[in-house]
Amino acid sequence: MEKTKKKYQANVDLSTFRLTPMKRVYYALGDFGYNFMYYWLSTYLMIYYTDTIGISAATVSVMMLVVRIFDAFNDPIIGSLADRTNSRWGRYRPWFLLGSIAMATFIVLIFAADPDWSYTMRLIWMWAVYLLLTVASTCSNMPYGALNGCITPDTEDRAKVSGLRMMFANVSSMVTVIIAVPLIRAFSADGSSTDARGYFWAVLITCVLGIPTMIVCCAKTKEVVTPPPSQVSIPLKAQMQSLVKNRPVIILILGQFILGCVIYGRAAMLAYYWQYNAGNAGFATTYGWISLVAAIVGTGWLGNFLFKFMKHKGKVCAALNFMTAAAYFLMYFVTAPAVSFWVLTFIGSMSFYAYMGIHFGAIGDAVDYGEYVSGVRCDGFLSSIVSVANKAGGAVMPAIGAAVLAAMNYVANGEQTQQVLNAINCFITLIPAIISAVNGIFYLMYPISTEKHKEIMRELISRRQ
Repeated sequence: MEKTKKKYQANVDLSTFRLTPMKRVYYALGDFGYNFMYYWLSTYLMIYYTDTIGISAATVSVMMLVVRIFDAFNDPIIGSLADRTNSRWGRYRPWFLLGSIAMATFIVLIFAADPDWSYTMRLIWMWAVYLLLTVASTCSNMPYGALNGCITPDTEDRAKVSGLRMMFANVSSMVTVIIAVPLIRAFSADGSSTDARGYFWAVLITCVLGIPTMIVCCAKTKEVVTPPPSQVSIPLKAQMQSLVKNRPVIILILGQFILGCVIYGRAAMLAYYWQYNAGNAGFATTYGWISLVAAIVGTGWLGNFLFKFMKHKGKVCAALNFMTAAAYFLMYFVTAPAVSFWVLTFIGSMSFYAYMGIHFGAIGDAVDYGEYVSGVRCDGFLSSIVSVANKAGGAVMPAIGAAVLAAMNYVANGEQTQQVLNAINCFITLIPAIISAVNGIFYLMYPISTEKHKEIMRELISRRQ
């Protein structure tokens, strides 16, 4: 292993290495496939189990929260194991490939429940498959996130590849939003409603189309930033120092938690919003098209433009969070399909997705900082902690939303009270606006500028030599 490391290091000059445009595309394909499939869970899982399978909103809420708490312990374990993996494919790609195939399988199975089963059987199926799906998702997404800081050492290069990654992720998510309702209706029994059969075939088709992109990503992506040659083991104390003494990663953890709250909290409520507040579930397709264009503009232009101007990922993330907060706040006062609602949707989506691109590009820099202060490199462990924060936010906010609907006597497929409609509106406007503004304040304290990162990399390269 030691000889392999030295030979690999000798072939890669970390001070000059940059990704080719095609290499960025290969890496970004991983997030395209992941979100193409996973967005079914964040957008339709809750309403599928409450309105189609007949499980109460409170029960679904508890299930999401409990499994995500388990996931908080599972992620760092998987991350640490991946850091210690030694294979001809590197540390993270074997985990990513096998985890992706398993995740796709369980996504199909979670939407394979039958409303004619006994209530007990439906509950057991929901809990068991969701638990296995969560583990598989960690084995896929955590190593993929760790690769972000390993495929290039350059902070500007990481910003570009992360922007492209987020563009692909959000394009695929919005494609799923656009095709979801038409696919469900096409395969439903009567061809117009949304039933269990429609959900199953729509999800199956999506996963069959999505998994090849993740296989290509795994085959074409290489790790060039490897641990220092002296790192033959990762002492637990040094691993923890790379976390607790790492101010940048602490800020990213907070940011990732809020990011999860915003994106998954809104996604879970949007399906309810279209059906009950706007009165037309088909507006999800309009929303998808607008968000698709906004994602391309945000990740492909706005985020990189601001980063070139500010040369500080923390300040860019702060500015984009404040812009998102303003758009969501104003959205509270209008209702789809008003033109102003769609304009604010574009602005909020553009700034939010641009923020995601810059945020994920900062994780690799924070891992470099962790090696700088602790002497060990543990991309998987630090990425897993950040991932836990995202999943925690993605569990807490939908769970709170489901609990609030249950407390306000939400009636599946029925007429909702004004109180329920107001709550749904708040969960896609005011609440994400407030926490996005708080997130912006956190990012003002992020310490790594472009020049600071160059200084860190010079020191790390010197240590390797």
